[in-house]
Amino acid sequence: MAKRAPTKQEREYRNYVASHGCLVCGAPATLHHVTGYADRMGRIPRTEQRIAPLCPMHHQTVHDPLAGDPVSVEGLNHRGFFRRHKIDLKAEAERLWETFLQERSHAERHAS
Repeated sequence: MAKRAPTKQEREYRNYVASHGCLVCGAPATLHHVTGYADRMGRIPRTEQRIAPLCPMHHQTVHDPLAGDPVSVEGLNHRGFFRRHKIDLKAEAERLWETFLQERSHAERHAS
C-alpha cells in the first residue's frame, strides 16, 4: 500500500512543530510521532496531529550518545522518556496541535 502525500494542513503543521525546537534541549528538531503514554503501558495510533519536536539525539537511538544510559525516546520508550526528562510527549503534542489550530483560525479570521 502506497503512503499518501501529506495534506497542505499537515505540511504546515509539521513546519510549525519543527520550528519550536527540541522539547528537551531547544536544538533544531525532527518530528517524533507520539505512539505511547507517559504514565502507562500501551500504544496509541500514529497520526499526523500527534507529533512532537525532538532533536536527533533525543529522538532516535542511532544518534543517542549514551547507548548504555539512553536519552532518546527510542532508547527509553515513552514512559522512560517521561521519567528521565519529565516531559509528557503525548500532552505536549496535543498542546501543540490545539495551539496550531487556534493560531491558524485567528490568522484566517484576520486575513479577510
